[in-house]
Amino acid sequence: MRCDICRREARGLGYSPRLARQSGPDLWACSMRCLDIITRYHGMIDPNQHEKAALRQASAVGGEYIESLGRTDLTQWSAHEWATLIDVVVTAFQDHLREAYTQDLPF
Repeated sequence: MRCDICRREARGLGYSPRLARQSGPDLWACSMRCLDIITRYHGMIDPNQHEKAALRQASAVGGEYIESLGRTDLTQWSAHEWATLIDVVVTAFQDHLREAYTQDLPF
């Protein structure tokens, strides 16, 4: 299972609305930090302002990494360079979401 906030592997933490006599899907978290966001926000359906901003941030950071390599033809990249791009983009997305929800509670 994946964390419903940052998409990392869930670590046995979750939120079940039916335990609070509410409707909705069970949600999973990788950490107490993401679980705290879930319990306050009760999940995400469509991209919200924070997710859209996180995508823009991740795109910018990914672009910087590509520029640092000096090669835009992905067929010329090593497996390590490709994996690093994915790590840079995913980490930037997750970090931005965590920071945004820390600064702007969704309730």
